[in-house]
Amino acid sequence: MKYEIGSPCMMGCNIVNGGYNFAYASSYAAMHSDTAVYVCIFKRNDTEPFYELELHKTMGIVYSIFITGINIDDCFYCFKENEEYIVDPYAKAVTECEIFGIEKKDTIHTSPVKLADYNWEDDRQLHIPYDECIMYKLNVRGYTKSKTSKVKAKGTFAGIVEKAEYLKTLGITTIELMPAYEYDEMGRFTQFMDKETLSRYIYMKHSTYVKNIYDREVKVNYWGYTNGFYFAPKAAYSYKAERNAGEYVDYTTEFKDMVKSLHSMGIEVVMEFFFKDVTTAYILECVRYWVKEYHIDGVHIYCDEVSLNALANDAQLADTKIMTIYWNKNKGVYRHMASYNNDVQNIIRRYLKGDEDMLKAFADMQLNNPDNAAIINYVTTNNGFTLYDLVCYDRKHNEANGENNRDGENFNYSWNCGEEGTTRKQRVRQLRIRQMKNALAMILLAQGTPLILAGDEFTNSQQGNNNPYCIDNEISWVNWKNNNDSTEILNWTKQLISIRKKYGILHSRYRLTQSDSLSSGYPDVSFHGLNAWYADMYNYCRQIGIMYSDTYSDKESRKLIYVAYNMHWENYALALPKIEGRNGFDVVLKSCDKKENIYIDSEKRKVVMPPRSMAVLIGEYPERKTTMDVKKKASKNKK
Repeated sequence: MKYEIGSPCMMGCNIVNGGYNFAYASSYAAMHSDTAVYVCIFKRNDTEPFYELELHKTMGIVYSIFITGINIDDCFYCFKENEEYIVDPYAKAVTECEIFGIEKKDTIHTSPVKLADYNWEDDRQLHIPYDECIMYKLNVRGYTKSKTSKVKAKGTFAGIVEKAEYLKTLGITTIELMPAYEYDEMGRFTQFMDKETLSRYIYMKHSTYVKNIYDREVKVNYWGYTNGFYFAPKAAYSYKAERNAGEYVDYTTEFKDMVKSLHSMGIEVVMEFFFKDVTTAYILECVRYWVKEYHIDGVHIYCDEVSLNALANDAQLADTKIMTIYWNKNKGVYRHMASYNNDVQNIIRRYLKGDEDMLKAFADMQLNNPDNAAIINYVTTNNGFTLYDLVCYDRKHNEANGENNRDGENFNYSWNCGEEGTTRKQRVRQLRIRQMKNALAMILLAQGTPLILAGDEFTNSQQGNNNPYCIDNEISWVNWKNNNDSTEILNWTKQLISIRKKYGILHSRYRLTQSDSLSSGYPDVSFHGLNAWYADMYNYCRQIGIMYSDTYSDKESRKLIYVAYNMHWENYALALPKIEGRNGFDVVLKSCDKKENIYIDSEKRKVVMPPRSMAVLIGEYPERKTTMDVKKKASKNKK
């Protein structure tokens, strides 16, 4: 074996030029000249290293070494500083993390020197434009962990593959994974914290707590919005790792299998990253690594603005989806960027339950489609009520979280439709179904990119808990049990997605202008109220008709799509524009009960909407005759 000073530009462990480069940044060693930094090399299943090699200060606070003349491809490593074993922040995988929420005493976490080779079989990112996407957000563990999921590999990446056909049938194009890197769900790595920091992890005994290496009880961070090892997929989300607990297997291939399988079915994979106390350079390198190594199609990222700007302008990520809480760049076009804005959620929720002075905000939201970046529309996400709970609970019920119901959002803009929680009252149940249908329509028929929370399409509930970040049981896991209500909502969701995909004008790539630039006789989009072509926007108005002309997405199409909303508790009539040459519009979809008709008065050109309902009406105008067509016809008649 030979060794020399390594490169400080390749952090962690990298196999290059027939050797192994190890580099680690240590501010502690840089400030304490008597402290050495080592890389420790372990054989498989060993608890003692067979090599401890000192790293040399190379540049700044980076210590490195380059090793040749030995093959350690099958070995494992970690760093050592001040007599403490330290997991590499750039580790591509981490051992002894394969069981969720459990830590054995005296565990040494190491990382493989080399990952297994993988055959991608020409797999590539799909690059589906935002306007064509139907997004679907899920927690890897919770999505299939329940026995109701009926999958073999419950709570894992492989479990998602088992549900791939379902996702395709539903019409999903892009799944968003909540953090699925090796996040620290229960304080595994707190041994490197000072006592003051460690004390924040200690809580009173509760069913949502587990023991960490100090034999003290800590909360499980089920969601994963915490620090961790950002380059490594989560071992506990691997069916392969879970079944081989105690014997390391390269579980990273399971994540790759998932991506490749979903890509083969036309479904993208996006993942959330919650970066905490890391540098911009680290974030850039991490995102690039996941795109290159795991072929992910994008990231939903939480980081500082400097890092966000760097990601937006990075040439290597120019065609990778990058979503954030709020992308506020007014200059330049960043079509790979998207704003994940909470304002949309609150506007829809308030309009849905009939709050005053929400119609204009709702109408603006329906057309919101910025030129410089995309916008993600959602009514529910993991942070808050599920869609079913949104129409079943007026207030949060977070008692199981162990914080005396003090955690979670207090202002949910929810409405229980007349009774808190579960009910057998048919009237309340039917109203809840109608409200869920209305909410899904407001998302899926709006401009921008729709996002559905996993389970919302079949009435999944969290029993009124709007913040189950520390709940790892049936409350937070998706319940796949079928009933009449869930089947009805599922079929409704499929119908909405089908209509959205069928008519390109419902998901335009560019901002609609409310003008007739093609001289077709109808603008690309128009608003209607009690009178055609004009919508009243007074504070007491809760009804509107939004008409789209599909000619502006397909010049051969002459379809008019009229989306009618009435969120008032009384019947209301909306005006229908005149269509020459035929009777008018036909109702193709309605959220009200099947027994309840939506009445179209063709003579008065009105559609009467039942209370708290929406409908999709389709009409078709005849081909317009141009001046040249008229002249040709007259000339022909003379002959």
